[in-house]
Amino acid sequence: MTNGLQDGQAGEVPRDVMQATQARFIRRDAARAGQLERLNVGGPLAADTPERIEGRLTRLGMPLPDARAVVEDHAALSSVTARLPDSVRLGLERVLGANDLVNVAYLDLARAASRAVGRVVIRAANGRILGYGTGWLCGPRTILTNNHVLADAATARTSVIEFDYERRPDQTIRTPVTLKLDPASLFLTSGALDYSLVAVQGDTSAFGWLPLFGSGDKNLIGEALSVIQHPSGEPKQVALRENRLVDRLPDFLHYETDTSPGSSGSPVFNDAWEVVALHHSGVPRTDDQGRALRRDGQPAQPGDPDTVIDWIANEGVRISRIVEDLRGRTDAAGNLLVQEVLAANRPALVGPPETLPGGRAAAEAARVFDLGPVTLDADGNATIPVSVRLRVGGSVPVPTPPTESRPYLDPKDEAEAAAYYAGLSESGIPSFLALSELVTRTHEKLLPYDPADELYPWVDLWPDGKLRSLYSGREHTAEELIAADRTAQARRLELAAREGFSADSLEAALPYNCEHVVPQSWFAKRQPMRGDLHHLFACEPDCNSFRGNTPYFDFPDYGEALRTDCGRRDPGEFEPAQGKGASARATLYFLLRYPGVVRQYSARHLQTLLAWHTAQPPGDWERHRNAAIAARQGNRNPLIDRPEWAAGVDFGEGLGR
Repeated sequence: MTNGLQDGQAGEVPRDVMQATQARFIRRDAARAGQLERLNVGGPLAADTPERIEGRLTRLGMPLPDARAVVEDHAALSSVTARLPDSVRLGLERVLGANDLVNVAYLDLARAASRAVGRVVIRAANGRILGYGTGWLCGPRTILTNNHVLADAATARTSVIEFDYERRPDQTIRTPVTLKLDPASLFLTSGALDYSLVAVQGDTSAFGWLPLFGSGDKNLIGEALSVIQHPSGEPKQVALRENRLVDRLPDFLHYETDTSPGSSGSPVFNDAWEVVALHHSGVPRTDDQGRALRRDGQPAQPGDPDTVIDWIANEGVRISRIVEDLRGRTDAAGNLLVQEVLAANRPALVGPPETLPGGRAAAEAARVFDLGPVTLDADGNATIPVSVRLRVGGSVPVPTPPTESRPYLDPKDEAEAAAYYAGLSESGIPSFLALSELVTRTHEKLLPYDPADELYPWVDLWPDGKLRSLYSGREHTAEELIAADRTAQARRLELAAREGFSADSLEAALPYNCEHVVPQSWFAKRQPMRGDLHHLFACEPDCNSFRGNTPYFDFPDYGEALRTDCGRRDPGEFEPAQGKGASARATLYFLLRYPGVVRQYSARHLQTLLAWHTAQPPGDWERHRNAAIAARQGNRNPLIDRPEWAAGVDFGEGLGR
């Protein structure tokens, strides 16, 4: 983007876009001034709404009770963060302005994110360059940029995107990888939200992509934001934590910076390197005649570069709003490329070519990891000696789900279930204590957390051989989720071995497609809870992230309320769109198996779970899961085998006090 003060070169911000941005900014002057005053006095915890703060804190890894105590001023932030793991504590302190230090891993994540950002070269049909913008891969085969960069399919057809157009450490320019666009396969645009989603031709696997997470709790007023861009078509640059979020509108974010504005089509990131906005315009300072001013106070002239303009703010389109728009478009329905984007699967981190043996060809190198002997102690925890061996030149192997010798629903399982409960009293419904003792005593094999091996190939399959996301019902193949999981594990371990930081510290940046219905933060990721298959389900990162570690809740107006495909989430409460019965039974099982661990639920939550259990009784999928899990770890979920027992068991005995 150049200064955009006049309509001219393609890719520049059109006059009407900038004027609309400026009008929105001016209309918010009074509200923004109040927010900034609260921000400057009390920091982000004073500037945003309690609901937003609670949602952001839990997304960053703070347990819900602690987040609520901080928001309600019942606990000091410092005392709460002191109890949290360093990776969570530093992230919270950085977002809240209490500590600007970042781990070295932060730079690896920034570098990996930058790979997916490219320079859009806008060309005429005769090949003449008309202008430049920035775009980025938001799926394995699609890019996102501004409508005013690629306004129509005809423009996209003759334009290209260049990846790796950047400087090496010695300041020489890398040879870019140029890919054509494919608007015939996909071209969706919105003038109101200033975005264009376009298919790409060619192999993009070396660059990864930046997923579009639809949840709205990815930022706080006052939070530092980063922008990766190709300003004025120059080699790739980053404004690292140089922007401060100052206002949030229904469709847009406003962020201030002392540097030049972002380039049209750039991704705007939070501190977890999640994209929160699509940058599209700057707000220049103006005189009383409405003319944009330069830094020297003189009116800007056509052709003045960005660097001399007195910019006062940037505006980006909120990613959650783009996701909402895509999900509601009739012209997007059924397009597989759009579905890939909306699934929000996050790829493995991809580093710069020279950091990997063999150059760019090694970006997708196969990795073989010898974990050595793994022994679980009495609590299910393992000490694992790790050695890493890299084999370059292939692709990450994707295991094929095994063909089971047992049928999907074995008639013998009914007899096995009857034998399982044979020792209980036949005079009525067993007590909580009796069921708790049974599922604990028969939990003979404590499994490690490994959904790619333990969950996806067989346990969580539906009768048609597919996996379905627990909360949205979206279909996936087992191979798809196994590949995503295995690649993420490989990259985490490789980075840990190469850079010397904890592999666990990267887990939040590489979320698995797996949901613990009892969130891991509630039990500090301890075993055997973490690997217990009874409460693990396939789930896209989008829905996993949307729920966070929020308790289940039943909204009275859920049917009429606007919600995502994943469900509805208000601060401290989440109601899934699908899978309520299965989620409830898995949670009630957890209370039986691990009494006293869950402190986030109360009697009213139990009534919700029991109501969901009754309204959505178990079907063949859950009966298959129960039998398969019993074969792997020994115990069963009584709520699946004997649904009628739920009404007579006091599950309150399993709640922590």
